[in-house]
This record gives sequence, C-alpha cells and structure tokens, in this order.
Amino acid sequence: MSEEMKRCPFCDEEIKASAIFCKHCKQWMPGYSYESAVRDIVLERQTAAPAMVEVAQTSRAEQLAAVMAWAESDRSQSFRGVDLSIQNLSGFDLRGVDLSEADLREADLSGANLSGANLAKANLYSANLRGANLQKANLTEGYLREAVLEKADLSNAILLRANLRGALLDGATLYRVDLEGANLKAADLRGANLRESYLKETDLGSAKMEGAILTGALLIRTDFTSSDVTSFQYRRASTLEEVILPTGEVYDA
Repeated sequence: MSEEMKRCPFCDEEIKASAIFCKHCKQWMPGYSYESAVRDIVLERQTAAPAMVEVAQTSRAEQLAAVMAWAESDRSQSFRGVDLSIQNLSGFDLRGVDLSEADLREADLSGANLSGANLAKANLYSANLRGANLQKANLTEGYLREAVLEKADLSNAILLRANLRGALLDGATLYRVDLEGANLKAADLRGANLRESYLKETDLGSAKMEGAILTGALLIRTDFTSSDVTSFQYRRASTLEEVILPTGEVYDA
C-alpha cells in the first residue's frame, strides 16, 4: 500500500503525510522547527530500547566490524549473543557494552576496557583478558573456564555463579567482587587482591592462593579443600562461617 500524501501549505507540492519538512520549498510544517525536530530525535533515542545486532543475519566479520565501530557511535547498540570467538579485540574501548550471552571463546581482549560491560552468561572459555579493565562489569553466570585474567582489574565486578575453573588470575584485582556460588576450582590466584570480596559458597578447591590477600573478605561456607591457602590469609577475613579448610575440616570463627 502506498503511503498517504498531503499538499505542502507553502508551495502546494505533494509530500508524505508524515513529513514535518517540505523537500521542495524547504519549509518546516506548521508547529515544527529545526530545534523541535532535534529535540524529538534526542528524546526518542533516550527512551528507545537499545538496537540489537541481528546475529542470525550477519556474518562473523560483520559482527566484529559492528563491535569495533561501536566505540565511535552513540554506544546504544546491544551485541547480545554475537559470535566473536577467536577475534582480536585487544586494547579496544568497550566501556558499558552489552555482550551478554556472546560467544567470546579464545577471543583476545587483553588490555581492553570493559568497565561496566554486561557479560552475563557470556562464553569466555580460554579468552585472553590479561590486563583488561573489568571494573563493575557484570559477569553473572559467565563461563570463564581457563580464561587468562592475569593482572586484570575486576574491582566491584559481579561474578555470581561464574565458572572460573582453572582460570589464571595471578596478580588480578578482585576488590569487593561478588563471587557468590562461583567455581574457582584449580584457579591460579597467586598474588590476587581479594580484599572485602564476597565469597559465599565459593569453590576454591585446589586453587593456588600463595600471596593472595583476603583481608576484610566475607568467607561463608567457602571451600578451600586441597588449596594452599594458609591460616595467616583466611583469618584476616572479616567473616568466617563454616569455612572448609584445605584439610577438609570446617572452621567457624
């Protein structure tokens, strides 16, 4: 069906019924101006839901190009579920990006700025996040098995029920991180800063904990079975409730 048309009140040429500007005489329709049109566009962008990449209709190369261009755009687009596996995004500024449920297996995100990013349920298996900025990032139920997070900054990030089994977190900053229900079995946490982190029912079995800082952390039913954590470390936590020690004994302060 063809779109409804109307006559311009200024030049009498035919224009679309929805038009607020005449393409013939360059006049704004009654009640409209350049300023009001800009205002309407801004309000529409502020209230509209973020646009999403149509994953099923775009190639991996197109998805990568869209993410790479995102930093130069208005940053409103969502990349939920995109396939960026094995792609190189090293050093990119992706602050606040929505990559929830994205496939980032073996992707290179070293040195990337992902502060405030939504990575909930993302697949980051064996991804390289060395030195990345993940402050306040949402990694709820993220799959980070064997991911490299050496010297990464995860301050105030959410890692609720995340799988970090075998992950390399040597020297990482995990200040005030929510790790409730997370799996860090056999993870390398040597020299990691876990100050004031929330470790309720966190599995740290067989984890390497040499030099890790647990000062002020909340340890509630935290499992350190077969790890090398010492009493000098865990006794500096602010809360110790039913903590499973490396020996398998339960410690309750």
